[in-house]
Amino acid sequence: MSQQEDDLRALAKIMDFVRGISIAIVAANILWFTGVAVVHSNWFVITVYRILNNLNNECGIFQNPNNAKWFALLLLAVSCFGTKGVKSESIKWRHVAAALAVGLTLFIGCWWMPAKGWTVMYIASTALGYVALLFGGVWAGRILRGNLMDDRFNNENESFMQETRLLKNDYSINLPTRFYYKRKWHKGWINVVNPFRATIVLGTPGSGKSYAVVNNYIKQCIENGYSAYLYDFKYPDLSVIAMNHLLAHKEGYKGRVPEFRVINFDDPMRSHRCNPIAPEFMTDISDAYESAYTIMLNLNKTWV
Repeated sequence: MSQQEDDLRALAKIMDFVRGISIAIVAANILWFTGVAVVHSNWFVITVYRILNNLNNECGIFQNPNNAKWFALLLLAVSCFGTKGVKSESIKWRHVAAALAVGLTLFIGCWWMPAKGWTVMYIASTALGYVALLFGGVWAGRILRGNLMDDRFNNENESFMQETRLLKNDYSINLPTRFYYKRKWHKGWINVVNPFRATIVLGTPGSGKSYAVVNNYIKQCIENGYSAYLYDFKYPDLSVIAMNHLLAHKEGYKGRVPEFRVINFDDPMRSHRCNPIAPEFMTDISDAYESAYTIMLNLNKTWV
């Protein structure tokens, strides 16, 4: 955290330095085109004019009143967008546009005044225009930085419109959903209109597979009058849900309520009994062969 704070302080100092250069260029522009010396010192004025004259000879920055101003605006823009500020909810884009429009009009539109000898008007217009541009740039930087941080994980571009209709038939399983799209939360449905086909649910442990999908499947299958075979790996979690829902929704079976049975190999005293090799399950010789083969392989693992 301290390293990050140090980086932010360093960035703030750099932006302040860039803004200071921008202000210095504006002051030099005023000094060059108005001849106003704010410091009554001959050596200082001579030194400043010598530096400004060298700059003008090398890059023509003072060939006209707006050359230096455009360069100052570039540095001002960099300093405004590189500065972190607190976002104000009262500032809107219309305020930014008004400040920038007034600032550009005053700052750039006064280029003709030095030729007319309007020295004071040129200084006032340039200074007020620069201040307006400064406010507009700072406000724009705050709004843009705030908008970028609102969606730091790019959720807006990764979201999409999902099914919001409830498609229901006599056999369907309908799972309620809630999804985020276009800065709003929407309610939707996952419609499994043909549950007789295979359904697979994938997710990491604790991601909500049982809560969101499996439990709803069990409850809606019971409500639709289905018989179910549940492999309850975390017994009795699913068994309790199935038993309670069966008792509360017997009407789905139209008077032919199935019996609730539990086969528990870990606790045989609390388990029902099932004979997998009962005669009624053996319809032909192949059934008997497969049953005997499976039992023998489980008795002796080395035969596998």
